[in-house]
Amino acid sequence: MLNMTRCEKRPKVQYTPHPKFGTVFSPHMVRMQVSSENVKDLKAEIVPFGAEAFMPSTIVLHYGQSIFEGMKVFRQHDGGVAAFRADLHAARFMFSASKMAMPVIGEKVFLECLREFMEFEKDSVPSEPDHALYIRPLMIGRDEIVKVGRSKNYTFYILGCIAGSYFQGDSKKGARILVNRQFVRAFPGGLGEAKTAGNYAASLGPQAYAETLKCDQVLYLDAIRHEFIDELGGMNFFMVKNGTVITPPLRGTILNGVTRKSILEIGPTLGLTTREASISFSEMVKDINEGHVTEAFACGTAAVIHSISEIVAQDQVGDEPTVLKLPSETPVAKKLLETLKGIQRGTIKAPGDWLFR
Repeated sequence: MLNMTRCEKRPKVQYTPHPKFGTVFSPHMVRMQVSSENVKDLKAEIVPFGAEAFMPSTIVLHYGQSIFEGMKVFRQHDGGVAAFRADLHAARFMFSASKMAMPVIGEKVFLECLREFMEFEKDSVPSEPDHALYIRPLMIGRDEIVKVGRSKNYTFYILGCIAGSYFQGDSKKGARILVNRQFVRAFPGGLGEAKTAGNYAASLGPQAYAETLKCDQVLYLDAIRHEFIDELGGMNFFMVKNGTVITPPLRGTILNGVTRKSILEIGPTLGLTTREASISFSEMVKDINEGHVTEAFACGTAAVIHSISEIVAQDQVGDEPTVLKLPSETPVAKKLLETLKGIQRGTIKAPGDWLFR
């Protein structure tokens, strides 16, 4: 049983359309203390969003026991609000907690905290087209000890921020993506399938290098052969080959993306063939040049679906890059995007329980 207390409501945040992602926060947050010895009698609170006090010895700052989720709450056409596929995010959060030796608070508690937060913060859910309230559930180790080991005490949070276009500038412009065989995101048997801070920390160096080549993101290849596509630094990958929508399979090194799963499921309802299959980067280059691959796109909660217009390829850092251009017309990505947007906002009937009100 969850006990939830609430602070006095603060005014909703003011913002200009399409603020820089992750910079405009809603006025409240959920905070809950969790012990590894007790995940049953939990007390949560909704408090004003603000700074928290941390000792420099707090274990998460040293050994990285941190997991999170990224999901969105959308204003519905009837004026209400709903989170998209909250059950999948809850399940993935529990998976990440288990993988990181952290307390598993349970999907029911996670969803109850989310429902309370959505109700309390519903005035902050934007009504503008292509906007949503991005939700960031987070749990971190809080023991104040500089010693390798799992924490006994944790804090669980839910934060919200106003989200418009993920890519700044022209949101309709395709992304420019770097593939460098030298870069590795995750190894088999590691943490690549968990949504934990370390995975994203490891991507920061390659991302900074990609930006020197005017690239938006890095597309990673497998760690063993440096040949088969895994995913981008923060998104899953799809290509359209001879009319079939293909994404790499889940093999323990990529995130089980909620948008990825949704595309695989709704594609057939739109007359599209979707499947999971290993994608050789060398073969994909050949297929792009021969016209067999007509589209490629990234997908995730933050970006939803974003087409890829150019792939910049290198074997090693400093090599002269080869630039592959993809067709400017992206009918498959557009069809999938418009359908997803309609489902998320309730203008297209959602399959099953995809909307959490």
